[in-house]
Amino acid sequence: MYARERVELKILVAHDVSATIDSSEPKTKQDIVFTELDIERVLREQGHIVARAAIANDVWRALEPYDPNEWLIFNLCEQLNGKTSLEPYVTAVYEHLGFRYTGANRPTLLNSLHKARTKEILLAHSLPTANFQIFQPDTKIERRLNFPLFVKPASEDASIGITLKSVVHDERALREQVRRIWEKYKQAALVEEFIEGREFNVTLLGNESPRVLPLSEIDFQRLADPYARIVSFRGKWVSDSPEYILTEPQCPARVTPTLKARIEDVAWRAYKTMGLRDYGRVDLRVRDGQPYILEVNPNADISHNAGIARAARVAGLSYAELIDEVVRLAASRTRFNRALRPRLVQYQLRVASAHRLAIPRGALLPPPALKPAPLALATKSVSPALKAIS
Repeated sequence: MYARERVELKILVAHDVSATIDSSEPKTKQDIVFTELDIERVLREQGHIVARAAIANDVWRALEPYDPNEWLIFNLCEQLNGKTSLEPYVTAVYEHLGFRYTGANRPTLLNSLHKARTKEILLAHSLPTANFQIFQPDTKIERRLNFPLFVKPASEDASIGITLKSVVHDERALREQVRRIWEKYKQAALVEEFIEGREFNVTLLGNESPRVLPLSEIDFQRLADPYARIVSFRGKWVSDSPEYILTEPQCPARVTPTLKARIEDVAWRAYKTMGLRDYGRVDLRVRDGQPYILEVNPNADISHNAGIARAARVAGLSYAELIDEVVRLAASRTRFNRALRPRLVQYQLRVASAHRLAIPRGALLPPPALKPAPLALATKSVSPALKAIS
């Protein structure tokens, strides 16, 4: 355990007030974790002055009592007036009022919320992701991709809109799922090639030189049907559903050093390319040894029982230490408090804790050297794994 210096900050935990994750699903079927209460508690335990601002539909009024020169916002607001599409607007108001805050800024949230734009950016930086098409509402569905295909809303997160029927094998099923997205979610449908293979969640912390935490894998072994091996909305949020019970995350993931290095390198470059800040998660699938990016998640779920907290625990960090580090990263990045510096980036200080969990030292250090793939990386963001190559 490293020494804990006491630096008192005023931290405003800003959160939305939605009672559901997907408003189109019954409230009683969704397990909601009120993360703001846990974060408020651990920040108070660390000696900070903490307040909460519940944001329903008026960001300005919710923040009016607080001086932006005195308060750092811990941003947990993922929607406004029930609309996830307005999440970037919230951070725009923060900045207009002069607040500094944790997590991603407006451009990153906008790009990440629009999945097709994310994929275009990734491809422009030679990062692997599945081939895709976008079908706008009420347009002709002309397929150019090979089956099987995966269909989901183009502008949602948290697995909203994903069911066991999202994997389609013929034209009829494709049309049904695309039209379902149009009608239920009032937006375009993203159709991409289905990547059959292992699925990993990669947590990263940091800014200029983010660090990769121990990898997590979704264990699909109990699902015989390879096309049912997906993380649906029920699989992510409904704890008594078969999809949830049969898709348990395993952290640390059992991978070879070579595959681990490849996954970490792709995730690191995706994090940097999309402009994530402080913390985030990159989801990938691996086919024939090649990682493909599924999602890049800024401001990912940071509740005490979610994947980021799980990876942190495996790395020897308590939930309080994880939240403390996010605050430190934001405070340092924004120069909110020069006395509060990030500590997690000095991973060597945590190796003793990792040994108690039988985690190799390399799990807490920057990605190891990896023979470069034949990609045009010279002018792109490059991970420490590739920087080490002469």
